[in-house]
Amino acid sequence: MKLKPTFSSFLLRYFIFTYFLIWSIFAVAIRGEMGLGWYIFLWILMTIIPAVIHTFKRVKFSWFFWIGMLDLVAFLPKIKSIYSRLISLSTNGSYQDILEWFQNLSEIKIFVFVSIIGIVVTQLYRLTFSYEVNETSISLRSGIFSRKDRTIISAHITDLDVVRGLLQRIVGIGTIIPITSSGMGTGANTVFGGIEAQSKAGLGGIAGAARSEKVEIVDPTNSIYGVKNPEKVKEEILLLIQNKK
Repeated sequence: MKLKPTFSSFLLRYFIFTYFLIWSIFAVAIRGEMGLGWYIFLWILMTIIPAVIHTFKRVKFSWFFWIGMLDLVAFLPKIKSIYSRLISLSTNGSYQDILEWFQNLSEIKIFVFVSIIGIVVTQLYRLTFSYEVNETSISLRSGIFSRKDRTIISAHITDLDVVRGLLQRIVGIGTIIPITSSGMGTGANTVFGGIEAQSKAGLGGIAGAARSEKVEIVDPTNSIYGVKNPEKVKEEILLLIQNKK
């Protein structure tokens, strides 16, 4: 049995980059309607929304860093002292024309470029995932530039969990997590100052005396991620495993 993640399973990433694209186009219309200070404030506020959504859903704060870096690079050309230094580096007409083009609406051009690249890379990344199930093992393959192949021996599987969020139930998809005797597929849910975080089993313990409990880790590289009719797929996998045993 061969499976691949559906388009809906990566909907959050598609949404974030599509949101950036739509916001950038909308920003063209409002740019001349307000002062630069208020415009920058509104821009940062609107672009940070996807980071907040992603953090609440996946508890990954790295999105704040990357979006913050994008905002910084996008508005650097608007700082006159920096722009003057850059333009003074060369008297070449083409060089100065490029800088002038970039300074004008630089934030919009950067975010449009990042949005299009992000959508394309997300699609390519999703298509690299493939899952193959037979009587003896479950094979998980992924990776654009570096290939990752993982094989889970059927004899080591102690349980199969199906995880489905609200949106996944609506669109009819879910993730099947193979739980092994070594703890693969599970991790610890730990609370630090009211913020919940996950740590994969086998990758080191949690420091401190914070309360934690075992939970399933939803990761496309370690599970059969975002497939249609997950309960039916789970039953078929169980039949294959049981027939082998």
